[in-house]
Amino acid sequence: MRTTVSFILIIVALAFAKSDDHSINAPNLSPFAITAKQIAPGTSRIFSINSSFANCDSCSIPYDKTEDLYGSNFRFDLSLFSCTWPITANTKGAENWTGHTFGGGLFLNSHYALPLEVGLSPTIIQWMGPFYIGATYQFTFGHYFGKDEKNKMTTDIKSNTFTGTFNIGGGAMLFMNNHGWGFGTHGGLRQTRIINPGSRAYTGTDSRWGNGINPQERTGYQKDDYVFYYGIDILFYTNVPLLEESNSKWHTGLLVSMESGIRPNVKSTPFWSISFSLLL
Repeated sequence: MRTTVSFILIIVALAFAKSDDHSINAPNLSPFAITAKQIAPGTSRIFSINSSFANCDSCSIPYDKTEDLYGSNFRFDLSLFSCTWPITANTKGAENWTGHTFGGGLFLNSHYALPLEVGLSPTIIQWMGPFYIGATYQFTFGHYFGKDEKNKMTTDIKSNTFTGTFNIGGGAMLFMNNHGWGFGTHGGLRQTRIINPGSRAYTGTDSRWGNGINPQERTGYQKDDYVFYYGIDILFYTNVPLLEESNSKWHTGLLVSMESGIRPNVKSTPFWSISFSLLL
């Protein structure tokens, strides 16, 4: 059953995942933290769909010194490997409804985003009571396409890019064990990168008809930014004794996580993200 559900989720996510612009960010730490906590015993596989937006209003590019840069990303994440400690006792459920006080985990996460972007992210998480700390570093390879003079994607302009981004932070979570709910908050420092492989733009205007003329190619760019972010988490999980699930091995969790980035002395919000994660 778990294999069937996993396969269906992969097919659906690959069909709908896309990346219109090119923003690269390391993954959210929250779903890894929940898995390491083992509030729902036996969960080890994480599926996530994430949408994020990043901008840099202090960056400049050669052909426009005042332009604000924007990038977005819609991606699918899948955990390939997980190792949690201590070894989860009683995966059938029955007694431990609070998770491990000093639980932790090592994870290897992969992601995919259209048109042709893949990545790997090693992650480490450690809990200390209701609080946790964690870090992840994402290695990303992408084949990106630029836009033509009509602002549409074109295969004539393209770029292969290999990059790395990090996310370090921590958080806390409160579990309502007899109701299957959890509420938390988290924050930290993350690196965000905006990639433009290049584009074409009109450099003149037809005086008679007012149409753009003389399209010329513009060089691409990569711009990094570092933002402090905060987030809120809402968890729904099946490990609930009142629902008489103590004899079931099929524990799951659904995590909704929202993040917003801040940067000192900058009025705009340089980063926000929302993700939905299924824990199996």
